[in-house]
Amino acid sequence: MMSRQYCLGILLPDDGPGDYEWYDLAAPAPGELPAIEVGKIPSDGHHAPPALRALGAPARLEPVGRQLVEAGAGTVVWACTSASFIGGLGWARDQAGALADALGVPVTSTALAFLEALDAIGHCRVDLLSPYPDDVTLRLVSFLREAGVSVREDKALDCPYAADSHQADLLAEIRRFRDQHPDTSVPLLVPDTAVNSLARLAALGREAGSVVLTANQVTLWAGLKRLGWRLRPDEAFLGDLALL
Repeated sequence: MMSRQYCLGILLPDDGPGDYEWYDLAAPAPGELPAIEVGKIPSDGHHAPPALRALGAPARLEPVGRQLVEAGAGTVVWACTSASFIGGLGWARDQAGALADALGVPVTSTALAFLEALDAIGHCRVDLLSPYPDDVTLRLVSFLREAGVSVREDKALDCPYAADSHQADLLAEIRRFRDQHPDTSVPLLVPDTAVNSLARLAALGREAGSVVLTANQVTLWAGLKRLGWRLRPDEAFLGDLALL
């Protein structure tokens, strides 16, 4: 078993193609990142609130989380935005707390990582480009509001499944969003860990003309932070790490 100081555990819905960038990050690399273990949670990827609540149940996540800890993970992140905000802020905190108690290591989630990242860069007002359908996007807006974050402009791409989010042309969608909403004074949030973004953070930022925080970006940052790495969630080098 490897030292827990150098292993990040990622709980990831098993709901999409084999080119999710987390699988590449979990491949052997020359040391710029700690070891990453990915544990797959069975999921059909459906963006419907009842399915998302069921997907995010701690009892469903715990067995795979235990496997990650047994493999050496010193912290675990539930890398699913929608199934970590769908029940609201209290539900998200209870979800992470229940898993931390069960696994005996620090635990957070992508939804909570977004809040932590916004606090770290000093923003409480954002724009939102959501891959989700309208009803799930509204729940994300409500979750952010509960945490003191207001959404200025938002757009739902209405992707019914995670696989649809994965196939979205993110650069083009950001371009269209910015054409409609040219004010670049607040960060742009792009949720959904099905969206590969880490290797394109610099390009996404150029297209948006503002700070862009993506689901996988804040998930990786929050996990690294709990392993003792000290960095800002908007540091550009995170995009370079995904190229290793």
